[in-house]
Order: sequence, then structure tokens, then C-alpha cells
Amino acid sequence: MRVGIIGAGNIGHMHAEAVAACENTLLAGVFDLDRERAQSLARSSGTVAFDSPDELYKASDGVVVASPNRTHADYAREAIAYGRSVLCEKPMAVSLLQAADMRALAAAAPGVCAVGFNYRYLNVIREARRRISEGMLGRVVHIDVAFKRASALTRKHFTWRDSAAEGHTSGALGDLGVHLIDMLHHLFRSPVDLASCQVALQTKVAAKGSHAVEVDDHAFVSGRIEDGPSFTLTASKASQPEDTGFTLAAVGSRGDLSHDSQDGPVLHLRTGIDWEQVKLLGPSRLDDPRGEVTGWGDSFLDQLHDWARAVTASRRSGTLADFEDGYQAQQVLQELLRIGGRM
Repeated sequence: MRVGIIGAGNIGHMHAEAVAACENTLLAGVFDLDRERAQSLARSSGTVAFDSPDELYKASDGVVVASPNRTHADYAREAIAYGRSVLCEKPMAVSLLQAADMRALAAAAPGVCAVGFNYRYLNVIREARRRISEGMLGRVVHIDVAFKRASALTRKHFTWRDSAAEGHTSGALGDLGVHLIDMLHHLFRSPVDLASCQVALQTKVAAKGSHAVEVDDHAFVSGRIEDGPSFTLTASKASQPEDTGFTLAAVGSRGDLSHDSQDGPVLHLRTGIDWEQVKLLGPSRLDDPRGEVTGWGDSFLDQLHDWARAVTASRRSGTLADFEDGYQAQQVLQELLRIGGRM
């Protein structure tokens, strides 16, 4: 399967590594509006930098859209019109209207359209989902999820991520929290009950240089999952370095589970009085960038493998997120931004 990548930033680099490591996939080329950046990725990946998206579509069987959020919809529409399969980074769009249009196009398209919710592929999430779905915790009554970074503190210059031009989807809730929204949907196979939600959005780093930051860098949400537990969700880009990472804690009628990425790939479980540690070790195939959770690199590889298998062998896994999943996450995200006063 020939894969083309649109967007030569950090995520584009990670997708390129995944394509190189995945069997039966070949990197057909890359495109970025920043020609120099596209050429740099092409050189390091042993491929070509195309001068236009059209050239990339023609040379590819599937297209990874890893460009800024506001461009996702246009590139995805174009790729689908060429009959190509699409793996679109999250969030799939900057508005629910765009997401609805993308979902409709995908439903009628011959290719496989997926959304880059790679955290579904972390070993701790796979194991937590199995434990929950098999009833090992009994009835889960509450779950807490948190994703914390320090990028609002460490990135000193104003970029598109600090601008409201992305429909506020580049803030902490849209960038990090959307992973957690999808994770809740995936773990419990049920959507967030929007009527139950309360939202607090903050901008702790109010300015970068002479530019006011226009998006949230810290978000807190509480609510319920339809046909599921209550939840609390924290997404932050303004956490101190020692507090960064991903955490998960679920309380059930017969047991509990918890995970802190600072402990590595370990899931803590209690089904009686004592806690046990379940070490989820496996071969590390792609390196994790500094500051990322254990298994982050491999999650891109596993996601790409699932997508490629769905394209070439029509074998869809229950883990690969499709455009319907992306639309549902976008629907929740947009309403939470509205409740929080950002829409």
C-alpha cells in the first residue's frame, strides 16, 4: 500500500516512521505548504516532496492528513474525491458541520476513512478495555482520566495552536481532551451524556510575546457516560513538568484499576483487598519521543497496520476509529467548548 503524508511537522514525522516500520506499506511521498520542511522530511525518509496535494493523491493509495486542524476537512475531501483511503489526524475538523460532511463523504466512499485516535492502541488502554468489557470490575461507577503536558509553559512563541482560527480545537480540550473523549467512548461503547456535563476552561498562560493566547490551556470536565459511569476529565498544557503524563482510574462494584504513565506500562488492579501490578511489556518497535507516554510510538505503528489491513484486505479491527467515531468526538468537543464559553 502506497501512503502519502500531508503535513511535515512532528506528527507527520511519526507517521513516516510508522510507514517505514510497517510491513506492506511504502511511503509514496510528502506534501507541506512549507516546501523546506517537506523536503527535510522527504530526505530523512528516503522519499519525495511533492509540489502539490494533487501529485500526492495520484501517487498514493492512502493519504495521512497530519496538517493543522483547519486544513483537515479540505484535504480529506480532496483525497476521498480521488478515491483514496484517508487516515485523518484528530480532531477530524474544526466544526461539527465539517465533520458531518466528512462523515457523509466517507460513508459513500470506496476507501477506508479513519481518525488518528492512536491512544486506543496503548497496551494499558487495550487491557483496561478488556477488563471493563469482561466485567472484571463489576459495574464501573466512576472513571477519571487526565492528560497533562507542559507545552504552554515551554513553547514561548505564538503559533497557530494559540489562535482561535482553528475553532478553538487547538486548545488543551481540543488537542488533548479529544483523545480522552474518544477514549471514554471506546472504553464503554457509549457516548458522553452532554446534558450532564459541567466544564471549566482556563488560559493560564495568557500571552506569548505581544500576542494574547486565544484558546484554553487547561480544561476540566465532569459528567456521565450514557449507559455508563460518571467521569471526570482533565486536559492541560500548563502543568508543571513533574506532573505531566496520562492517568486513568476506574472504580467498580467489584474492583478498581488505575494507571499513571510515570510508572511506565503498568496497570494497577484490585479485585479483592490487595492491589496487584500487571506489567504490560512488549517489544518496543518505534522509539517514544521524550516526554511521551510509554508505547506512544508503537501506537502509531499499530494504528497504521490496522488501517492498511482494512484497506488491502478489508479486515477492520474493533480498535481502528472511523469517521463516525471522529464525528461523535467532534460533537462532544463542540458542545463542551460551548458550555465552557469558547464557542
